[in-house]
Amino acid sequence: MTKTDISEHDKLRNALLQLHKTLLDAQRVRYERVNGRVESRGELLDLVLRDADFEWLRVLSALIARLDELVAADKVDDKSGDAGAELRGVIDRLRKLVRFEGNSGFTEPYREIIEAVPDALVAHVQLSRLLADFGTAGRAR
Repeated sequence: MTKTDISEHDKLRNALLQLHKTLLDAQRVRYERVNGRVESRGELLDLVLRDADFEWLRVLSALIARLDELVAADKVDDKSGDAGAELRGVIDRLRKLVRFEGNSGFTEPYREIIEAVPDALVAHVQLSRLLADFGTAGRAR
């Protein structure tokens, strides 16, 4: 992996984390409208991990975690190429998610939030642009 690849992965990761945070904040607001205030970060973490209202967001969380694992494995010099192939698969799944394809449980709340929350829309557009270019000539392979 070259320094350019690392930089591209870092840009992608940062965009994913920004989108995730924006979605999490918006979902928290949606949850609090129905269920009352979430009093602490610990309570929010418990909701994110266990509550059905946050289940849709776990799809993105899992892909971010897997992306981090694969980038770390690739940095260790995975000679078999398995990490690189799986990395491309994760990128493809991320592309499908942000195009509203491939996961009906994710798409509806995701679309609702990006249509209602300007920061989420901005994060969505930034990530979509990075994903569209990711893996093209001169980028991570």
